[in-house]
Amino acid sequence: MTSANTIKSKAEELVGKGQSALGDVLDDPQMQAEGKVRQASGQASYAVNSFVDCIVDGARSNPLAALLAAGAIGLVLGRHLYKK
Repeated sequence: MTSANTIKSKAEELVGKGQSALGDVLDDPQMQAEGKVRQASGQASYAVNSFVDCIVDGARSNPLAALLAAGAIGLVLGRHLYKK
């Protein structure tokens, strides 16, 4: 299931692509750079949101495995952070 944040990230990527293309047409290097930064930001955000959506879908389809994985991660982090 795709979340609203994933859709917003993809839209931000497309806006950045359009801004960069407009900068090319207008021969404006600052607009090109801003568009490329916006596009990269949208791509990174989309990747993170897609990963989160995948985790959420997996947890909904198999809650016991998600609970065991969360417990294992907590145990590893606890042992690692509180070593004596």
